[in-house]
Amino acid sequence: MQRRLLFLVLMVTLFVSCEDIYKPDLEIVPGIIVVESHVTNDLNQNYVILSKTNDFYNTSPQENISGAKIELVQFTGFAYYPFEIIYNSTEVSPGHYIFKDTPVPGNNYRLRITMGNDVYESNLEQMPPLPTIDSLYTRFKLESSYRTDSYGPPTLVKSPGQEIYIDAPITPSLQYYRFNWRTVLQWTNIPPSNGPSVPSFWGWLSRYQDGEFNLAGIKQFSTSNLVTKHPVLSLPYNLHDYLETDKQTGCGWILILDQYGISKDSHNFYENLNKQLSAEGNLFDPLLTQVFGNMRCKSDSSKIVFGNFNLNSYKQYRYFLYLGTNEKSKMILRKLNRYPDIPFRGVVQGIQPSFWETY
Repeated sequence: MQRRLLFLVLMVTLFVSCEDIYKPDLEIVPGIIVVESHVTNDLNQNYVILSKTNDFYNTSPQENISGAKIELVQFTGFAYYPFEIIYNSTEVSPGHYIFKDTPVPGNNYRLRITMGNDVYESNLEQMPPLPTIDSLYTRFKLESSYRTDSYGPPTLVKSPGQEIYIDAPITPSLQYYRFNWRTVLQWTNIPPSNGPSVPSFWGWLSRYQDGEFNLAGIKQFSTSNLVTKHPVLSLPYNLHDYLETDKQTGCGWILILDQYGISKDSHNFYENLNKQLSAEGNLFDPLLTQVFGNMRCKSDSSKIVFGNFNLNSYKQYRYFLYLGTNEKSKMILRKLNRYPDIPFRGVVQGIQPSFWETY
């Protein structure tokens, strides 16, 4: 019996000692420049972030690049005799640059980056005209999702609510859009009338768009002059997942919708990013930085640069929506004409916040 036990121990030791983790030899290459930019007619949204990629085994954050000369170059005049107007950037933190001037719709611009002896330039892009929304409306939607707990397999859950859609024009100078949204759920906690006299609580909390970029535009081989029934987001009737207690009562949603007019090249760039994002979770996750944009190294064509000169026109819309409790409820939808700053979340007692909307 002891001999058998000794033999078993020797076999286990032999197999464990043979175990080896395979780590392939990958060439360590110099970091590649990554340009993340967002330039629009809203000064608060204008920035350029410069960084370098890491090698495969490096788990450190990407290195930001300081000390670069970044210019927004406006081109005027004629093709055979162009004239440049240069707007210089300011570095506000390592690798983070901003412009103190805003581009003008209809003008042509290029992003130029100088680092040492290397000069990187984007394609020449025309600033699109300011975007518009023809209409915003809702339709009933039964949204299906799966939820899990510690007691069993995923369970199918169906949540009734309203899907929000927009219609927008398509013109020769503006055929593509990108949307970004934020919702603010208002809630109140009113003490019972038969209890002690206590001021009411007024609170709010926010949701932000995440996941893939929301893109719209002219379809291939289409001659339509309108984007129709483009989905933006869904809002549920049941607010249980958002409110902390049963004593809180929902008082409607404020929808903050950012609309960007973008070029066809930018639309294609964001579509490629969406493909990368949707591929996450596969065995070999593609890197987000492996999406080529409209930047090139002018001084050395063999050098690779990732990223894109993202030139957009921008407009914000705000709406108030009260859905009620089910499909038969009377719904309220109105456009807002005021744009106060709204913190991410909060609660006040005794008086409604200045941004509060009633139904």
